[in-house]
Amino acid sequence: MSFTYEDLIDPLPLKDFYDIYHRKRWCIIKGNDFRKDLFSATLSWKQFSDYINNDRAVSGIQAILPNGKKLCLEKNNLYKEKIPSWSRKDYFEKKYLHNIWSNHGSIILPKASLLTKEISSIAYAIETEFKGACDAHFYCSKTAKSRSFDPHIDHDDNFLVHAHGAVKWTVCNTLDNKRNDATTFNLTTGDLLYIPKGLAHSAVPLSKRISISVPLLEVNDMKTNTVTPLDRKYYDFS
Repeated sequence: MSFTYEDLIDPLPLKDFYDIYHRKRWCIIKGNDFRKDLFSATLSWKQFSDYINNDRAVSGIQAILPNGKKLCLEKNNLYKEKIPSWSRKDYFEKKYLHNIWSNHGSIILPKASLLTKEISSIAYAIETEFKGACDAHFYCSKTAKSRSFDPHIDHDDNFLVHAHGAVKWTVCNTLDNKRNDATTFNLTTGDLLYIPKGLAHSAVPLSKRISISVPLLEVNDMKTNTVTPLDRKYYDFS
């Protein structure tokens, strides 16, 4: 699967992205046939369930409780019962996580830019264009009642991939982040949202959804002259 960042933002010209939006303001690229097919294939609900059930392969899984509190595997607060004898040290209890999910919590799959070939290809296209390194965090909610993060500011440029369902976004219009100067809009499958670092925003699920945050670390943000992306080549061990 091969495409460029220019393909990813079509029909927005690449020059316009840099001149008008890059590190300046948010930008929406509405879904076309290419993005709808690509984004909807990025993660199926079965793949989501299979990933969580393979608890030894899950990296850093997080949950947002209905009251807004965040729990995290790496902080060892995603279980209620005793840790199984053969478990790894950083453990989460699937039954407890499923209870959170069933009661309008949300689940986040961080460090997941290699989870499927589609999200890896999206991250690679962005990395290649900006000479940087990308991660991917999957935000998954079961219903419109599910909680997400409160308004916040990220420290990296962010590309928001909408795979399934609908999300209501509120994004400040300038880097001054004035509360009375923001825009609210709804996005759905195939839509791409760019939010530059330092711009306040929030997201609220409007339905069952999977939306994916792809943060970009650029060389200009580092004290060194290089950043090292993940190895995205597929190695056949069969």
